[in-house]
Amino acid sequence: MTSLQDMQRMVHDAVFETGPDGPALAAISEHIEPSDGFTAAEHLLIYRRAILGTLVRALGAIHPVCKRLVGEEFFDAMGRVYARQTPSESPDLGDYGENFGDFIAGFEPAAELIYLADVARLEWLWHRAFHAPDEDSIDVAALGAVAEADMGNIVFKLPISANLLVSDYPVHRIWQVNQDDWTGDQAVNLDEGRVRLIVWRRGHEMHIDELDAVAWSLLSRINAGQTLGEIGTAEGLDNLDEILPHCVQNGWIAGFALQA
Repeated sequence: MTSLQDMQRMVHDAVFETGPDGPALAAISEHIEPSDGFTAAEHLLIYRRAILGTLVRALGAIHPVCKRLVGEEFFDAMGRVYARQTPSESPDLGDYGENFGDFIAGFEPAAELIYLADVARLEWLWHRAFHAPDEDSIDVAALGAVAEADMGNIVFKLPISANLLVSDYPVHRIWQVNQDDWTGDQAVNLDEGRVRLIVWRRGHEMHIDELDAVAWSLLSRINAGQTLGEIGTAEGLDNLDEILPHCVQNGWIAGFALQA
């Protein structure tokens, strides 16, 4: 007798199998009774279309700019390939699509759209920032009260919602001009060069801020968990007394702790 676990695995394999007549579909069809004029395989195909359709719609909701750039038909076809390769591992569809940008980077039909993978990565970070927990700003008074002997042990923290993204293309501009409410210049020059971005939220305000090389270096080191003492000896951060307050004032540093 086939166990429940084996049946679940067989259904999973049939749902995410490529093609309508594969061996996984044939295997599970032996355990399904035909009914209502549908064969066992047809019942599974209906279920497959529903599951894949749900995952593709979730991808489209999180990546509307990507969908606009390639068109609905292309996006849905690409999404189905991704969904078959990357089944959801969470009951929350808001968790689905984290690696979609990496998938697009290797998806040959989209190879000519050299910026598309990074647009997807940006949209994912926007989505995660939008749904991140709220938090208070950094306690500047508490920071000022840290003893001088302990300053080197300070570990700063980015906002809970914040993530860093670097791209060889101005993906923030591509994202911007493809918003429904955008009324400015539609032109985007792909030769503008590398951009360094922080995607984050403060209260109800979403931000995609472009960073210069120095701010990027500082925030990257903070994100890696380096102490202020370690950051202070890093090459290119000689003006830490200027760039650190600048990052705090912009909201890019939201807290700190003292390393034991």
